Amino acid sequence: MKLARNILLVDDEASWLRTLSITLNRLVPEATIDTCVDSRQVMSRLQTGDYALVLLDLTMPFHSGEDLLEMIRKEFPKTRVIIVTGVNEVDTAVRCIKNGAYDYFIKTDNVDDLARTVRRALEVVGLERNYLRIKESFLSRTLNRPDVFNNILTCEPALLDQFRYLEAVALSPEPILIQGESGTGKDEFAKSCHQLICADAPFVNVNLAGISTSAFELQLFGQLHTGEDGQISAQAGVLHQVQSGLLYLNEIGDLPIEAQAKLVDVIEHKQYYPIGSDRAYPVLCKIITSTQHDLLALNQAGKFRSDLLYRLRSHTIKLPPLRQRKLDLSMLINHFITLAAKEMGLSEPQQPASLAQQLSEYDFPGNLHELKGMVFDAVSRSDGILLNITPFMEAINQSKPSSSSDCDQLIFPKNLPTLAQMSDALIQEAMNRTANNQTAAAQMLGISQSALSRRITKEK
Repeated sequence: MKLARNILLVDDEASWLRTLSITLNRLVPEATIDTCVDSRQVMSRLQTGDYALVLLDLTMPFHSGEDLLEMIRKEFPKTRVIIVTGVNEVDTAVRCIKNGAYDYFIKTDNVDDLARTVRRALEVVGLERNYLRIKESFLSRTLNRPDVFNNILTCEPALLDQFRYLEAVALSPEPILIQGESGTGKDEFAKSCHQLICADAPFVNVNLAGISTSAFELQLFGQLHTGEDGQISAQAGVLHQVQSGLLYLNEIGDLPIEAQAKLVDVIEHKQYYPIGSDRAYPVLCKIITSTQHDLLALNQAGKFRSDLLYRLRSHTIKLPPLRQRKLDLSMLINHFITLAAKEMGLSEPQQPASLAQQLSEYDFPGNLHELKGMVFDAVSRSDGILLNITPFMEAINQSKPSSSSDCDQLIFPKNLPTLAQMSDALIQEAMNRTANNQTAAAQMLGISQSALSRRITKEK
């Protein structure tokens, strides 16, 4: 069920309806406004349309506003009702609020106050529906759209939970923050969200790493320039280009603090001003941000605004690093083998059965980027039959702590060992480093697996 942003205005005065509709379209541009002049049609309109909010007059022919309030709250409890009437009576207002009205306005009241209340009511409805969607999704433990996650390979329960959470909150009007180390798949999650909510609309990825405040404003808002001859030239920003699609702000933690204030205004007021223009344009897109930094730590260090932090954390997805996805290692290696062999025009070598187990204790500081690089290197070194595991073993050995600065140098005892003793020691060290994998040990020693097997048998 898609999150409703629809408002139904009900009043028997057609002129007032037109005025109110124009006003709300200007002040609450993210909403879709419908009107109804006949109170008898209200319930049927609510049955055929998903309305988040009804603005209701009290004094009308056929059905009074109070009667409609009671019917709406009974049959459509997820829809909020605001009374907008010319009846300025305290008793009536109190009675309507007690009967479930969200708020009560007199037609002569400030329209800006009414617009703020309308926006708050829409947010309340959104939060309520979002909560129900999340609850239903997690209780079912299933995905409604598993196809949108085909670009993310996993069987880890923790990551599958993030799939369900993203599916549940994707339609929320609030931003989504994706947190994770570099190489954990943040971009792929943003693409999955795009497929969930607006697959046919644009997807715009803006990398904020190293961006200046002025460059951010120009890229996001665009610019209008009036020449000396009065001609106006325009440079469209991404907020104009993305329209009702998805705007992905990558590495939000790197955004300069001065530019953060601009983004707060965009999220808060859902409108923006191109540089050089005094006309506001509505923000219609979904906003997703990502970061590899701890935003709370940046906030405490005075490098990230509190108001932006709390707005971005409405929905937070935390992606686990590869070292916490041990169940996925073998599957990911096979995926990258296929990818590498295809790109290099080589036969696909087979993954050694023990490789994933050998890598299970490796931390993968570069996450998926590092694993992909290892596999591509291994495929390029392979004979097309068995995957060469030298790149993996080299990474494992390099990650081991060094006991001294010259640990890579051989230190001989006073009495030199014989060649046979050195051969036995090298074989034993290679077998230890590869967890007794003869194929890997042979590659490390520069001999064939059969030659190594004969030497080991001879020793025994």
